[in-house]
Amino acid sequence: MNSFVIEEGFNPQYPVPLVNQITEFLTNAITEGRIENGQRLVESELQRKFKISRAPIREAFRVLEKNGLVVLIPRKGTFVRKITQKDIRENFPIRACLEGLAARLATSNLEPKDIKRMESALSRMAEEAKKNNFGSYFKYHNEYHEFFINASKNDTLISIVENLRRQAIWFRFSYLWHQENYEYAIRIHREILDFLIKRDADQVENLVKEHIMIALDRFLQFLGSN
Repeated sequence: MNSFVIEEGFNPQYPVPLVNQITEFLTNAITEGRIENGQRLVESELQRKFKISRAPIREAFRVLEKNGLVVLIPRKGTFVRKITQKDIRENFPIRACLEGLAARLATSNLEPKDIKRMESALSRMAEEAKKNNFGSYFKYHNEYHEFFINASKNDTLISIVENLRRQAIWFRFSYLWHQENYEYAIRIHREILDFLIKRDADQVENLVKEHIMIALDRFLQFLGSN
């Protein structure tokens, strides 16, 4: 298809750079499935929808390409990158190792306010799980992970993991993976937080790795059954 529908409006907010706003808007639209895999992003259509010039749109496309969300094909256009099982098999093991490392580093840097925020995110995860509210559950799930990832205080690591996690979220929405075992997930995240509070670097690193690799196995099983 050469066109798409974005229900949510784009409302520029200044002084935030326009390129950043377009990039974030399109990133969210892609990861949430409002723009489909393989969909073409047409500059002129976006220009008309957003009421802006083409320059910031083209720059946003370059950022999205760098983040692995779109592919730019010469003389054909810009397309949302299609997801394959190969993408998933490559993403999760790398993310497991790097998020595990982030958790290890966080044990030396977490402050009481970080622990409090993680406790709050975990509590909201449990609440949304009871409602079987997939979107809100993953919102708080992501916040929970971001707290200890950012507490690693390693900017290079944070940037890489952020990109890998963005793709992982996209994978879930792309395949409508609503098969999360919430009871298990809440228990594991409680254990991760307990190890962080105890500053047990070895245990928390291993548990984060194990959690992500188990998610990979379950994800692949789900794909195999559809």
